[in-house]
Amino acid sequence: MGSMSTRRIKVIAAACLLLGFLAGIGVSKITMNEKPKDNPADIPRRAVIITINQSQREELFTQTRKFADKWGYATYIAPIDPSGSHFYVDLWRSDIKVLGAYLADSGELHFGFFYTESTRPVPDSYFDEEINDLRNFISEIPNTKFSIEK
Repeated sequence: MGSMSTRRIKVIAAACLLLGFLAGIGVSKITMNEKPKDNPADIPRRAVIITINQSQREELFTQTRKFADKWGYATYIAPIDPSGSHFYVDLWRSDIKVLGAYLADSGELHFGFFYTESTRPVPDSYFDEEINDLRNFISEIPNTKFSIEK
């Protein structure tokens, strides 16, 4: 009788494992086929491209920090690659975050302006005012190009 109950436990355990495996496949199919929902915090409200001479990169970072200090942003500037030629340039605060990357090959800093949280959107005029001010800071660097996409 002992072997019968051991065999029954093994069969039940195997059946549970098989059902768990099949359920996992079903869940992954559902998850993989579902279209992700757009989160307003993941969509940039504005995009900015700043083009400079590569030799002016440090001045670009200095002006970006001045802008961030004026508007109360925390700042994160760090190399993306081991060569130190490409950089993350991210600014954030409770209502707006500015996520960017400086690409040395093109001499461009690409910024996206986002809501920090989709549940707390801010008026578009906030973005416009701050981007205009960023333009003023960047205009202090000779021969820069500043473009905005809405």
